[in-house]
Amino acid sequence: MKLFHINHDKTRLLIFFCGFYTNAESFAEFDNATSDILFVYDYSDLDFSELEYFDFSFYAEINLIAYSWGVFAANIGSGFLPPLDKKVAISGTIFPIHDTYGIPLKIVDLMLNNFNEDVVLNFKNKMELNSNCNIKAVKRTVENLKEEMISIKNYVLSHEIRESLNFDFVVITKKDKIFSYKNQINFWAGHNNILELDMGHFPFFYFENFDKILEYC
Repeated sequence: MKLFHINHDKTRLLIFFCGFYTNAESFAEFDNATSDILFVYDYSDLDFSELEYFDFSFYAEINLIAYSWGVFAANIGSGFLPPLDKKVAISGTIFPIHDTYGIPLKIVDLMLNNFNEDVVLNFKNKMELNSNCNIKAVKRTVENLKEEMISIKNYVLSHEIRESLNFDFVVITKKDKIFSYKNQINFWAGHNNILELDMGHFPFFYFENFDKILEYC
């Protein structure tokens, strides 16, 4: 796990758990500088203890947005998080790899069996599909991304995943070609606060900025 802190000298903090492939660069244009932001990304190491050393005491309000596999990461790292005012899950569940609630294992294995630049580009293209967007290419190596996927797969196969973070609001993407709409619905069925968007896996252009997402909660 890696952290990237953007300091706007605010007393409000957004903790943003990125998904696979993404980091702070992917979301720069949605930062409207009304909160400091702590980006959490790169799950090639699933040790979240570094969060213990971040000074959260300065902030009067702390919100969380978790995207894609970041929903899983926020859930398993929740013991290192401070009390949160709002918690939003977008295009993901607490099960990153799961035949019913996540991305099927056979799809992950197919990617890993021939993981290269073309696989990464295809993943990015599927993120953008039906989203009318152009996601910034991130400065992460193919080797690092493969390590991240292997790390998450190994965790899923060796741990029982339990829900430890109660999300207040959920965004489900109906045209998602990565984290299927069906599996998102399977997991979140019965949740009280769901927004379904007729978009692909990267729905952030619908909201314009992070504040717009939090306003839905």
